[in-house]
Amino acid sequence: MVKPEDLLLSVTKSIRSFIFTSLSISIPFFLLSLGLDAIQVSLVLLLAIGISTFFIFFYTILRIPIKAKLVVMALLLTGAMAVLYEFPTLLGLLIALVIGAISLSGKDMATNQSLEQYTIGRITRDQRQKNLAFSIYNFFSYGSGTAASAFLFLAGAKSFQDIFFLLLILAAAQVVIYMPMSFPLQREIKPSVDILPETRKRINTLGSLFFVDSLGGGLVNTSIIALWFEVVFHITLSQAGLIFIGVNLITAASILLSSYVSSSIGLVRSMVYTHIISNIFLFLIPVFHVLAWSEILLFIRQTTSQMDVPARDSFVNTVIPEDSRVVGNSTFLAVRNVGQVPGPGIAGVLLEFFPPAVFMAAALTKISYDLSFYAKFRNERV
Repeated sequence: MVKPEDLLLSVTKSIRSFIFTSLSISIPFFLLSLGLDAIQVSLVLLLAIGISTFFIFFYTILRIPIKAKLVVMALLLTGAMAVLYEFPTLLGLLIALVIGAISLSGKDMATNQSLEQYTIGRITRDQRQKNLAFSIYNFFSYGSGTAASAFLFLAGAKSFQDIFFLLLILAAAQVVIYMPMSFPLQREIKPSVDILPETRKRINTLGSLFFVDSLGGGLVNTSIIALWFEVVFHITLSQAGLIFIGVNLITAASILLSSYVSSSIGLVRSMVYTHIISNIFLFLIPVFHVLAWSEILLFIRQTTSQMDVPARDSFVNTVIPEDSRVVGNSTFLAVRNVGQVPGPGIAGVLLEFFPPAVFMAAALTKISYDLSFYAKFRNERV
């Protein structure tokens, strides 16, 4: 039975997912409409991830209660969307990126996530219930991503300012949800010297592996995929929204199956097997250079591409001791953001000179992560 707190946190996660998905798909088109080229757009995306990464480190060391931290971050995101709505220019976007620490990767890389995951891990003890809670948490996210894509499909002809206004309202709604909620007290732990050496070693090992995965993921985040389809096939924002409706619908369905798969074959095998399959199809996306085939292969890739996420969340919140989970989750979140930073810049250059290499390089990098992770943790009994 899923607890009410888990459901509310899934709702806040879904709000952020709607906002970040909408921004990650629309911002490349917004920047192109301002006269920027593909490399310049990719540099803005790189800057966004760099800013987001800096703030993740800052928020991690900020010693205030979980609830206060979540409310502050929600307020800052609301302020960022207000700036973008009032000033829909390149400067307005850059200011909003700084205020809201928005990564434009298409994924929820906000520090909220590590705190919400910690809360779910604290209040949900049974392993099967925990697997289900994290599956629902991620399902809400991708379901919301589908809604965001549908919104962009329908609103493609509207002004970008209209899009930003809806995102402003949703950002404010997140604050309203957090305010009456209760959160577990985060046990006071000093920096890494108070973490057991064995735990610190495990966090470092996982962090290095997640870095490699994110390095590949940074080449094919939502913004880059949208930009790739525009550069190669000259699609519109409405067409991009339609593509990502399919992407997010398929992903949301696969997320629901993740709990069953991980309970059947274990967390490690769920993470590795499904991820390798998705990366094979990722490699094939640009091969035929036909829009329909690229879309089909992207959809097939999505059937398993995020199935590892709930399993990974459950794995991390199981093998890392409770007192170290916030540090661990925050570290992994920061590492994943750092890993993504070079991706947009590299992708921009590849888009300019050899577009198929974007997907191929990403796939090979991510497969190397899969094989390394399995070699290291295949004997874990979870």
